[in-house]
Amino acid sequence: MSSGPRQLRGISRRAVLAAFPLLLPAQSPAKGQTLPSDWARYPDPSTELEVLRLTSPEYESLLPPPPSRSITGNSAQVLCLSTRSGRPQAHLLQLRDGRSRVLTSADSLQPGALTLTHDDRALLFFDGPALLQSPLSGLREQQIAKIREGYQREAGPVCSSDGLFYYFVESRDGESELRRVRRPSNAVETIARAPGILDPTPNPRRAMICWRNRDGELFTATIDGQNIRRVETPPGRVLQAFWSPDGQALLYLLDPAESGQLAAIREQHLDSRTDSLVAKTSQYVAFMPNANATVFLGSSRSKVNPSILIMLRITRRELILCDHAAAVPAATSPVFAPNSQRIVFQSERHGRPALYSMMVEGLLEKTGT
Repeated sequence: MSSGPRQLRGISRRAVLAAFPLLLPAQSPAKGQTLPSDWARYPDPSTELEVLRLTSPEYESLLPPPPSRSITGNSAQVLCLSTRSGRPQAHLLQLRDGRSRVLTSADSLQPGALTLTHDDRALLFFDGPALLQSPLSGLREQQIAKIREGYQREAGPVCSSDGLFYYFVESRDGESELRRVRRPSNAVETIARAPGILDPTPNPRRAMICWRNRDGELFTATIDGQNIRRVETPPGRVLQAFWSPDGQALLYLLDPAESGQLAAIREQHLDSRTDSLVAKTSQYVAFMPNANATVFLGSSRSKVNPSILIMLRITRRELILCDHAAAVPAATSPVFAPNSQRIVFQSERHGRPALYSMMVEGLLEKTGT
């Protein structure tokens, strides 16, 4: 009888047991787990300003684009969808030290289907057809609503500034319905029907809401969907729209219909309906005003200089921060932190889509949070 270790098809049993952990797939981080920083810094090749890469290009990280809330009110954390833990999940990144926390264990979480609530206390997201709310403290998910049978999610979720309503858009056969969830009863109702509703955005000060459609038209309505009005804008397509901080006007990015004209930021006041030019841009395809709308953050689609820029409203002067090197400039989703001291955007310049950040505290005054 042999006294040595048993052989398994020419391999010793001891060797198989020693190698066994290497044969198992790496376990995906669980919901609630905190992951170490993936930060990397580099000087921008055009401006030589320092850029901080918040996530690794070895996996995908995507910002939920506005009107979703992706940065907490204290400007300390960033919400994103990431495949770092395997399948796409919501992660919350700490801007102080780069650590990230896994917030979900969803089966079918899609880009743009998540947002922070108005008070930063919870995550709101779609897992397939189910709209779920998950408190950040305990991550115990609760179903709030569900996409109806035969429909698909088109946009949202979005939270009103007082947290009393959640909004999302579902569509079927080319027709969209803007749905409103009343809190805390979770009663769901349709408040508007139209083709291709996009970016429903509640007014922060008035009982109103606005949205775009796929043709680049801009609409407003009261908070219950009454008095729907198409906003009369110059010829062209509205690419994005934000309410002014006081809720009395719409700031929007217009891509002019006339060939060769520059994309422009414009403003329309609700009551007087006067529409005025704020500034022409170096071909912005995405933009965002800071908290008091004195500065605009933009992403240029210029082939000569595809950059992330800031523009001072009072002087209309632009300052290039860095190259974004994104294949689809509109997907950079540039956002200001609420205190106006940091900007965040996404790009695939180093491989897969990753998140990038720059500090602008030396350039801009701090805004209240």
